[in-house]
Amino acid sequence: MDTAQRRLDLLAFLVALSLLAGPTIAFVAERNGGAVIMCAMCLAGLVAARIIGVPGRVLLPVAFGILAVLCMLWINSPFGARKTSALAHAIGGTLAGWAAVEALRHRIGDWRAVALLALSGVIVLTLAWELGEYAGDLVFGTSLNPSARNSAEDIVFGTAGGFAGVILGSFVAFGRRSP
Repeated sequence: MDTAQRRLDLLAFLVALSLLAGPTIAFVAERNGGAVIMCAMCLAGLVAARIIGVPGRVLLPVAFGILAVLCMLWINSPFGARKTSALAHAIGGTLAGWAAVEALRHRIGDWRAVALLALSGVIVLTLAWELGEYAGDLVFGTSLNPSARNSAEDIVFGTAGGFAGVILGSFVAFGRRSP
């Protein structure tokens, strides 16, 4: 990657961070602890992804998707809380699955290995997310994780979304090749 591409990649990452920093600051000002925890976990995820080598060009569309989900969750959801949570976890899983495929496809040539690693990563991320919600509830007294059933549903929907994202990402990345 040449210098100009590195700069564009860094710029994409910084724009991705700023897209999520804005709502985070607004939620802090509103004293909305649950939304602040969600935003903080999303920001930490972007930074962690960047550290492990996910390009900024991949993280930018993920940040747009996360921003849409945050708006859907915390600003006049058209659905009930339970449906919104399921949809948010499915969309988050889809974004994570697609991003994992995009990050891995240039490093690993075999689509099956990419898909397996990406799906494994999504499952780990989904479990880590639920642990983050639980920890946030314990430390800050929020109610992001109201029950074990809710956590199980979130894990199922996040993993299902991740599976869809991995399939979509694999099809787009590897489906264009001629046999």
